Amino acid sequence: MLLAIFADHPFTNLRVDDYPDNTSHAEVSTAVMFNLGGTGWIDLNVTGENAFSLTHDGGLTWEPHFGDPGAACCDPVVRIRGNNVHLVWLGLYRTYYMRSTDGGTTWGSVIDAGNCSSTDHPWLSVRNDTLVIIYSNYCTSSTIYSAYSYNNGVSWNRSAVYTTGGVPMATSDDSLFYAIWWRSSGSCIYLYVSRSTNGAVWSSPTNAACMTADIAPNPYPVGYQPVAWGKGNVGIIYMSGSLSNLKVSFVRSTNGGATWSSPIRITSNPSSVAEYMPALAADPYGNLHAFWYDNRAGYGLWGLYYSYSSDGGITWSPSIRVSDTYFPFVERSGCGGVGGVDYTNDCWPGHYIDAWADSNFVYVAWSDNRVISGGRNYWHIWFAYAPLPSTRISENVEGEVKERKIYTVDGRFVGDKLEKLPRGVYLVREGNKNYKVIRR
Repeated sequence: MLLAIFADHPFTNLRVDDYPDNTSHAEVSTAVMFNLGGTGWIDLNVTGENAFSLTHDGGLTWEPHFGDPGAACCDPVVRIRGNNVHLVWLGLYRTYYMRSTDGGTTWGSVIDAGNCSSTDHPWLSVRNDTLVIIYSNYCTSSTIYSAYSYNNGVSWNRSAVYTTGGVPMATSDDSLFYAIWWRSSGSCIYLYVSRSTNGAVWSSPTNAACMTADIAPNPYPVGYQPVAWGKGNVGIIYMSGSLSNLKVSFVRSTNGGATWSSPIRITSNPSSVAEYMPALAADPYGNLHAFWYDNRAGYGLWGLYYSYSSDGGITWSPSIRVSDTYFPFVERSGCGGVGGVDYTNDCWPGHYIDAWADSNFVYVAWSDNRVISGGRNYWHIWFAYAPLPSTRISENVEGEVKERKIYTVDGRFVGDKLEKLPRGVYLVREGNKNYKVIRR
């Protein structure tokens, strides 16, 4: 059963970057686990700097950014497990890695994990002490490569995944790592998936989906993002259709990527609405959380939107807007393409956005150009969070609070006194504050 989400389900918007307004930033990744979290992005105004920032209160406040300790370019990735913070980025075509084992207080040395002078688009997946980076390797004839570590990032080995393809990404479930990449063939940009138990030996790829044809051969932004959960469950959210009619679709596999479902549309937007640059996260309970840009409010009025699924992506909730304002999307005149988006003239806000979920909240980081300085719109890094629509956590609320309203997780108002309700999970709003997720 798909739970109904509140029309006013709260997403609190916070600006992460600490740069002046008249600067721009893009290519966002994020990971938040309970209180500890991190976000990475590109500073578009400083040559050779990726920026990272940490939070120790679940995203309420962010520490001042720290720049790339080496030569930088793009593709920042943040992943967190316990007190381990793992950073990956592309620096002058090398795949760099750095970690902290104490929540960001101290950092180890920078490691060239790819060990190649010509790499691109690294993406990190972590399971316990095993780390896998999937990246493009142009030093050999094998294009898609894996860098893997069995000791929490101390040392690295490498192996070939597949001979052709580009713009790879990675994810993992309880037993498998997945490498995903695109390859243009004929009238389609196909998404291919290979799997591995250890990051070293990879299966023959399967064809998961056809994205779109008319942005080949270089579909920037990336346009897709995978996520895996449980055992053998993996899904991919991606841009589908044509450049003049982009929509967000989803495919899933329940057998470790061996076979894939037919495409599933996430929204019911009409063809006049452009949907763009999706992101996907899974929470510990198997619920899926999808984010994307669209311009349903009208040409030049873009917003970040959200939908979730409680049945593995078969059905999706009605979408709601996450960004607390609209933004024009384009930086300057002359940007064409769908809804004012252009793939070739740097009119888009980076290659991707990123989402994450823990047992309490869902989080997303993105770039939008709502900030105006000197008559020009600039891209800045934003972060939002909201309680999971079906969260199961342990917390009790005691005592009387003025204007308390309590709802079931499917949106039914049930009163203002927890002590009179049966045991279960509820959403509680006190005054005009955000909802708390409560288990009695």
